[in-house]
Amino acid sequence: MRIDNSFIAASRLNQPLSAINKSEDDSEKKGIAAGFEKIFDDLWKATAETSAASKAETAKLLIGEQDDLAKMQVIGEKSSIMFELNLTIRNKVIDAYQEVLKTQV
Repeated sequence: MRIDNSFIAASRLNQPLSAINKSEDDSEKKGIAAGFEKIFDDLWKATAETSAASKAETAKLLIGEQDDLAKMQVIGEKSSIMFELNLTIRNKVIDAYQEVLKTQV
């Protein structure tokens, strides 16, 4: 299964280049764990932004500012799918961690 990571890259577009390079340098110093932390943090932030956009579009539809129901449904489904992706990834990471704990040395 291939996962499109464009939402992770898109969340870094508004940062200055020096901040991106600095965060990558910090990640390298802290090791692999910091890299995973950054990926999951970006994923949760992207999901929160999508959820907020979905709520805003729903509010606009309810007060009559928006009449494009299809656009609202697409944003809502995107938010739902991203949330399900987060839960699935979290569950897989927890399962993998538990399997590592079960292994005998």
